[in-house]
Amino acid sequence: MTGLLPVFRRFGILLCVLLLGGCAGLQPYPETPRVSLVSIQPLEMQMLEQRFALQLRIMNPNEVEIPVAGLSYSIEINQREFAYGVSQQAVDIPPYGEALLQVEVVSNLLNVMRQLQQMGDSKGDGGLQYRLHGKIGLAGLRRGLPFDYAGKLRYRDPDSDAPAAPEGD
Repeated sequence: MTGLLPVFRRFGILLCVLLLGGCAGLQPYPETPRVSLVSIQPLEMQMLEQRFALQLRIMNPNEVEIPVAGLSYSIEINQREFAYGVSQQAVDIPPYGEALLQVEVVSNLLNVMRQLQQMGDSKGDGGLQYRLHGKIGLAGLRRGLPFDYAGKLRYRDPDSDAPAAPEGD
C-alpha cells in the first residue's frame, strides 16, 4: 500500500494541473471590453423621473468576437449615482472591433437636484467627472463581462459656441 501512495499523489497533481489548464482555456475573453460614453441627451423630464439617451461605444480588445445579448449599467457623476439602466440590444462585436449602442438611463429628481447643486458649488472648471460601469450579457452564456470606465463630461461655456462632449481618461 505504501508503494501506491506516491502514484496517487502524482496522479492527483497531474489531475489538478489538467483541470486548472482546462479552466484557463474556457476564458475566451482575456481582456475586458472598453465601454465609453459618447453622448448623453435628455429624453423625458417628468416631475419625479427623468430619462436620458446615452450613446455608448463598446470596443473589443480580444481576438474573438463578443456576442452581446444585453447590458446593465449605471453612471455616476462626481462620485454620486446619477442614473441607471438596462438594454436588451444585441450586437456582435468583431475581434478588435467596436460598436455604437443607443441606450436609455433613468434618474430621479433627487439625483438631478444633487448634481445641479454640485455644479453651482463648483469652481466652474467646465466639466463633471463621470464613471460608467456595469456588465455586458453574453449570448448563450450565463456569465457576463464587467466594465468600468471613467472620464470627464465637459459642458459648454455660455460664452462659447462649442458643444458639450465627454472626454475619456
